[in-house]
Amino acid sequence: MLHSDIIRIAVRNGWKVSITASADDSFYFDFQCRTPGGLPFCFTAELSGGHVGTLVDEIIAFVDALDPERYAVEWLEAAGPVTPSRYFRAVADMDDMRVRAWLLAFDLSAEGEKERILLDLPRYRLN
Repeated sequence: MLHSDIIRIAVRNGWKVSITASADDSFYFDFQCRTPGGLPFCFTAELSGGHVGTLVDEIIAFVDALDPERYAVEWLEAAGPVTPSRYFRAVADMDDMRVRAWLLAFDLSAEGEKERILLDLPRYRLN
């Protein structure tokens, strides 16, 4: 599986992706999109050891840790007074992001299982 395959799968699921390489041959994938309410949302997951499964595990860990109610309150407290309608909209937005991240992990896992190979390094790393 290539980096471009991961980006293609992410875009298909509604995410924009940027990749940062680290000195220890790990890659950090920053996934960004907008909530249904139009607010920016992002999270970062690490791919280490050249195994797509590590990226999938990181995304699943993020999904498991994402509590829509708690994040909605934190989000709204920073923006000002919290009304019930704003709270329920923020919870729905956070829940939608959780589902979208889960579907991203599922699609990456399915693709990774199909190929059963390590992630190929980008060309610039081979030069």
